[in-house]
Amino acid sequence: MGALMLAMAAWYFGRLGPAAWQPGGTLPVGTLIAYLFLTIAGSILVQAVLAIRNRGEAGSPADEREAAASARAVAWAGHLLTLVLVGALLWFMGHGDGMMLFHALFAGLLASQAVVHLGTAWLLRRGF
Repeated sequence: MGALMLAMAAWYFGRLGPAAWQPGGTLPVGTLIAYLFLTIAGSILVQAVLAIRNRGEAGSPADEREAAASARAVAWAGHLLTLVLVGALLWFMGHGDGMMLFHALFAGLLASQAVVHLGTAWLLRRGF
């Protein structure tokens, strides 16, 4: 899931083009809708493949180790999202560019979601 989130974020921000990053730039709504649709469809597909590959573990609750690793990764993601939020709001107060505020917050949400998935996987692989 983390790899899917990173790939979709790279696709979305790669499709924006330089005009979206200029002050007063516009958001290509079609790209945002395509991103949302592809991310939802990709998430469903990845979850289905993982459930088929691990039939015995698909419905089982998380064990204590997995719950602790996930909680730590969620905390990291929360710290990252807070930093991005504060930075984006400071940028908005200084420049008044709402489109950049949206893109910064959207990037922060994508990054924090990737941190949750990749951080949990990293902690579990480390033997947390």
